[in-house]
Amino acid sequence: MICADDPHFALRHQLVQFARTKGIKAAARHFGCFRNTVRKWFRRFQDQGNAGLRSQSRAPKSCPHKTKDALENRVVTLRKKSPGFVARRLIEEFGLSLGHNAAQRIINAHQLTRPPKRRHRRKNDLWAVKAAYVPFTRFQMDVKYLTDIPFYWPQMQRNGLPRFQYTIRELSCGAQFLAYSNELSKTYATLGVARFLQHLRRHGVDTRQVIITTDLGSEFDGDTVHYRPEGFHLTIQQSFGAEHRFNPPACPNANADVENVHHTIETEFFDAQVFSSNADFFAKITTYQLW
Repeated sequence: MICADDPHFALRHQLVQFARTKGIKAAARHFGCFRNTVRKWFRRFQDQGNAGLRSQSRAPKSCPHKTKDALENRVVTLRKKSPGFVARRLIEEFGLSLGHNAAQRIINAHQLTRPPKRRHRRKNDLWAVKAAYVPFTRFQMDVKYLTDIPFYWPQMQRNGLPRFQYTIRELSCGAQFLAYSNELSKTYATLGVARFLQHLRRHGVDTRQVIITTDLGSEFDGDTVHYRPEGFHLTIQQSFGAEHRFNPPACPNANADVENVHHTIETEFFDAQVFSSNADFFAKITTYQLW
């Protein structure tokens, strides 16, 4: 019986049938192979019939350096608890005694990988450009809505937790600064950026060299025609001597750094933590931020 999953079965069957009638030497000449090859398949056919002509695995019966079942199960458990962690980070954070290739193999074998996101090809490598910035001079700011996170939503409703996260991301070294509120407004955005710039000043950063970019949201004065001194835009420029720039509309990649922070913090924090109160939330987000 010929099986579709073994394409060489038919050739071996012809080889054996030819050898039965013409002999081993003639079969080797006709099929252009070694006589030992003909003998091997002929003997298997004699012992097992057609089943002996199926391909057999050459994999070793045992593998001394194979990852132990207990360690493999631990990798699977940790990956399920922390789906945002890649293989290298799992090993680093939980002290696993195996290589990253072995950990990735386990993740792949148990179908715990995340499908890759499609991204438009960029003409320029922005990573090299951002790495060349003077540290703590270039920042992106955006707001993350916490009201659309399914795991966090019922806790937010029950315990009166924050509804919005104001995120500031440094482009050169990746530092991030977080602020929270229950309202999305220009007032809270202004308070957040003012406190941030005061923090930089206290630590010796010349805010006159600072550039903060945002989208055109109304909380960032994006729809304002006549700026007010107490507004977001002029607070940055007049009170601290920094510069505020708007990203062009319909350019989602312009805020890619801070958006990446939002994705990471949702996966690692908001989708994984349970909060008992408002104070518990701020204690945990502070611990997460330091970590």
